[in-house]
Amino acid sequence: MAQLPNTASIKDMVTALQTMECINQKADLAAVVGSPVVSTDDVATIITKLQNAKSTLAANLTAKGQAASGSEGVQSLADKVGAYNGKRWAGGTFTINGSGTVTVNGLGFKPNYVMVYQNNTRSSFDINVYIGNAKDTDVFFKNTLGPAFGGHVSGSTQNLTNNFLQMYDDYFSVFAITNLSATSFRWLAFE
Repeated sequence: MAQLPNTASIKDMVTALQTMECINQKADLAAVVGSPVVSTDDVATIITKLQNAKSTLAANLTAKGQAASGSEGVQSLADKVGAYNGKRWAGGTFTINGSGTVTVNGLGFKPNYVMVYQNNTRSSFDINVYIGNAKDTDVFFKNTLGPAFGGHVSGSTQNLTNNFLQMYDDYFSVFAITNLSATSFRWLAFE
């Protein structure tokens, strides 16, 4: 702040003090920032509250897998929030003639969980379900054999570990089992 002349009026001194201490701007800043800042906070409290909010934002981003630090600028943190996509998923169908390996491309992410299921329209109770996860590389397989008494479905369950379901950066492949031609499968893949 420039030094005031000896002839400065009281009005000039008050204006200089307000500018120096940001007295007028505190209310504007509090209005723009909102909670936790309030217009009655002094400048040091406003700075502390803003830093705490930045640190919390950075910690929340880091917990979601997006590296961030409370020492980063507000714009940098805002950009990281905008770039965060969360967990993605995709779904679709494929049709095969007899058992075989099918590759589903173009997911845009590496799946961590995949579910593939088949509903045989010729016998609406014959369903094959594959559920796999990338972490354990185990595949759960359920084959229903048809309607059972009492209205529920029975069948066999087994864990498959022989590459029945593989997950890669942008796709997955599954060895689908069927003894029918033109068998339709549905799939869901989750990041």
